[in-house]
Amino acid sequence: MPIQAGRVGALLSALVLFLIGPSPIQAQPSNSDAPPHTLVIHMGELPGLINLDGSGPFVDFVRFLDDQDPNTQIEITVFPIHRAINGIVQGSADLMLPAVRPTKTVTDLPFAFSSESFGDVTHVLYTHKNNPLPVDVLWANPRPYTIEAVPYYMPFKVERSHGIEQSLRRLAAGRIDGFVWAQEEADMMLKQLGLTNIRRAHFADFQDVFVIPKGKKGQAIDAYLTALITRLRDSGALAREYYKVHRPYVDWQPE
Repeated sequence: MPIQAGRVGALLSALVLFLIGPSPIQAQPSNSDAPPHTLVIHMGELPGLINLDGSGPFVDFVRFLDDQDPNTQIEITVFPIHRAINGIVQGSADLMLPAVRPTKTVTDLPFAFSSESFGDVTHVLYTHKNNPLPVDVLWANPRPYTIEAVPYYMPFKVERSHGIEQSLRRLAAGRIDGFVWAQEEADMMLKQLGLTNIRRAHFADFQDVFVIPKGKKGQAIDAYLTALITRLRDSGALAREYYKVHRPYVDWQPE
């Protein structure tokens, strides 16, 4: 079950033990009969990466994190993205993925983000083949263009995308000027749809982060994640596992 307010102190105590104990990569299962501390994560569906049946490389990445500390269990449930976010807001989840750190300070969101990122996710600008929009032109003056994306972390005003397929189809039909999305997710849909009148270009790299609750509960969770992510990064294991989810920009065009 999700961590209640009374469990924050217990989680912090577990964090101290985690920090002074063996590396999570080398940790062996405990012989204690005490039940593990539980973190509930709601993951938003991203076909191919996070599937509703609980499969996909992003789900496997979270299972990898779960394996690093025998004293903490991460319970994974996959929902449509809006329901996954609501889990954090309503208090039924302790963590949520996927999420990208905003490029500017955002204070009006009903949730927070983990202090540590576990990797950079490449974002691609998709434009129409007959009306290409150079990335540098868009960055210099985005106002004349209708771009669909996720508004909260984009560095300029965009229209909200209601789904990868919808935005790619709208772009192919010439109804919008561009679409910005994470490379792997959007590329999979682009190939599936067989659209050949769309061009790709590297837009930017954003930090992949966890969504966490605001307040003391979120602070305790953030401290735990910081310790875990830092030690895995220092060992080299974090980059190796994250590469299975997101990779640097791949330069190719639909044909």
